[in-house]
Amino acid sequence: MKYDIRQAAQALVSQLKAIDYERLPISKYNKRYIARLKPVLSYYMKIYADCLLKGLESIGSSPEEITLIDYGGGSGFLSMLAKQAGIGRVIYIDLNPDSVDTIRILKELVNTGPDIILHGDSDTLADWCSANKAKPQLLIATDLIEHVYDLSTFFTNLIAIDNKMQMLFTTASTPFNPYVKRRLHRLMTTWEKEYYALRLHYIQLHFPALSPAEAKEAARKTRGLTFPHIHKAVKTGSYPLLKDAFNTCDPRNGNWTERILPIETYRSLAKPFGYQVRIGKGFYNTDRSNPISTLICLGINGLIRISGKAGFLLAPFITLHLQSDNKGR
Repeated sequence: MKYDIRQAAQALVSQLKAIDYERLPISKYNKRYIARLKPVLSYYMKIYADCLLKGLESIGSSPEEITLIDYGGGSGFLSMLAKQAGIGRVIYIDLNPDSVDTIRILKELVNTGPDIILHGDSDTLADWCSANKAKPQLLIATDLIEHVYDLSTFFTNLIAIDNKMQMLFTTASTPFNPYVKRRLHRLMTTWEKEYYALRLHYIQLHFPALSPAEAKEAARKTRGLTFPHIHKAVKTGSYPLLKDAFNTCDPRNGNWTERILPIETYRSLAKPFGYQVRIGKGFYNTDRSNPISTLICLGINGLIRISGKAGFLLAPFITLHLQSDNKGR
């Protein structure tokens, strides 16, 4: 199985790299996204393959019996790999309409891709699965969970689909690696300047009776909230407890800037649904043009594998594997 999926990944990388994306009728956003991804596509395919292998090995069913959800699928490369690897049915969903258009075009071009393509969020997915009596066994989402505004609602919608469905998330917002944390904290600080200004403008516009100092204090206290929740907080005077000094989101849409959460937060969110959270260590890209860089990354990956919990301090990303304790449907 490992050989089949990894062989399929290598073949798909060759196919995808041969495409001239600039000539395709897809959005500029997706062209830029794929252009950034293309040089490291083999690395991401290894991540996708690793997720598929973990999920399949845990479920124990043959690939053709599996229904997989590629959540927040972007350009759909994971969906393509899943079909190439023999997954029975693949459901792709993304909130970005341009990404949905892109996967439709690429599916025709490459002649492989998801069986079902949906545009929307976890509500959309839950509604579709209910209407079509679909019971997916596995959901994979890469570089997504750190952006989700309301994880409680997110998990509620996903687990309502099937309370035995396994879920695998990858995130570079690791709470363990100090270098990654410093880099992401700098990024959050940069974006918070813009988000603070947006919150302050909203508060001054909707609560003109507040003094300048009160408006600024309210803007500071509402970091991590969307405009509707900001309005409610200021109106009631009930502000959230800011447990972290850096995490911030776009108040217009709730998109978190690479939010870093303690692992215990994920576990506390999953526990009421009868789910356990297992943490896995990511790895570095070894497909580099510089052979010395390749050797260094191979060495670090080896250390990550053999060093137990200490390996999390080196890992560039982590995986969150949510597995159900529920026995019945």
